[in-house]
Amino acid sequence: MASVEKRGKGYRFRESNGFDPKTGKRRFYEKNWLPPIGMTELQIHKEVFRQKVLFEEECRRQGKLDQHMTFSEFTDYWNKNYASGNLKSTTLSQYTLLQKRIEPALGHLRMEQIGPEHINAFMDMLKQEGIRVDGVYICQVDFDKFIRDNDICRQRLCDATNIGTSTLEKLCKDGRVSKTTAEKLCAAIEVEVETLFRPEALTKPLSQKTLLHYFRLLRSMFEKAVRWNIVYSNPCDRVDPPKLKRKEARYLTEDETKQLMDALEKAPSQYRMMVYLMICTGARRGEICGLEWSDVNWETGKIHIQRNSLYLPEVGMYEDTPKTESSDRIVSISESVMDMLREFKAEQDRTKELMGEAWEEHNKIFTQFRGKPIHPLTITKWLSKFCKDNGLPHTTPHMLRHTSATLLLMQGLPIKAVSKRLGHAQVSTTGDIYGHSLASVDEIAADALDNMLNPSDTLRRKCDNDSGK
Repeated sequence: MASVEKRGKGYRFRESNGFDPKTGKRRFYEKNWLPPIGMTELQIHKEVFRQKVLFEEECRRQGKLDQHMTFSEFTDYWNKNYASGNLKSTTLSQYTLLQKRIEPALGHLRMEQIGPEHINAFMDMLKQEGIRVDGVYICQVDFDKFIRDNDICRQRLCDATNIGTSTLEKLCKDGRVSKTTAEKLCAAIEVEVETLFRPEALTKPLSQKTLLHYFRLLRSMFEKAVRWNIVYSNPCDRVDPPKLKRKEARYLTEDETKQLMDALEKAPSQYRMMVYLMICTGARRGEICGLEWSDVNWETGKIHIQRNSLYLPEVGMYEDTPKTESSDRIVSISESVMDMLREFKAEQDRTKELMGEAWEEHNKIFTQFRGKPIHPLTITKWLSKFCKDNGLPHTTPHMLRHTSATLLLMQGLPIKAVSKRLGHAQVSTTGDIYGHSLASVDEIAADALDNMLNPSDTLRRKCDNDSGK
């Protein structure tokens, strides 16, 4: 409750605002009020009470959190009281990296000071050349051949250096890594960095997608600051976000899908089963790797997609909930695919029986050799090599998800049904990603209406075409 103190001809209202984190001294909200000339003592007494009530309401709107805290202090508070308990591990890991660049630019400013001009200045800084923190190091040898020749296990190398397997794959593919990664790898295999790598200055600016990640993080953080009454408005609301041109989803055509299916007849049963499920369900890679046998309803022919199997260098293999709430879904599959699943389960049961105690039971549908959960990158690596060896277009697990959605839309399935099957939070997301398919469906619809409304013209054109042959 606010206190009222008469000071000369006026009054001062004060209410506690906690303690200064640096000095430890108590801080106050304060407001001075001077009665207008001509007011009687009774009128002044009533107005003082009214002003006190208005002041207390203003203090409640501002909240008990300190609006004078710096952005750095707010970041610590946001991480502790929101991010660590509400964000997924992958998102939290990405945000931690982004904050390393935001901190030097905005950390010293008080929250109440930060306006759209500061956000614009930070975004402009990100667009400059030479903004990248880590230089790129180019491998001077074929690193894939190097680790094979030296009998180095990839997974053990990743574990020893705490880098992701995807980073190692990228190095083997295009020979480019950050300075930090190059130093970690060379320390682990006990060679000088200069022996394997040479630095290359990277002046290329950050991509629009990366800029958008920074903007979205700042906007999200200030949204919380507004909700917690630390600031009155979100400065990002008055800043134009980076424009990102949406790329059309890459997918396989119907003919390419059939070629892949034919080639899979010669593939190992586990990978064949994984690819079939990706195409038939449209599930994400992590969702497929996270499937357990208890998720399969053998009577109804449905699969419950309810978990993600993921990997982070600092965490290792772990499980999480699906990407969004709507991603937790039940998907129907055809009887032929159910038969494939039954055969695959029988094969796995025979393997478990042969291995006995050596098998580690995790109830996973797709496993490593001894039953441990399969690494998500395993199917990516296998599929890429399989397509290359069989003369097929380069394909990734996410392309199979896009292929599933595209084929369904091309068959005329309502976009809402496709969106639900994919686990999108909004139908508009499906429409944005698969605009190419919707355009093709629109052309098919136009032809169908033309055939219905003008059957004689359609018959005449068919006859003309036949006679031309």
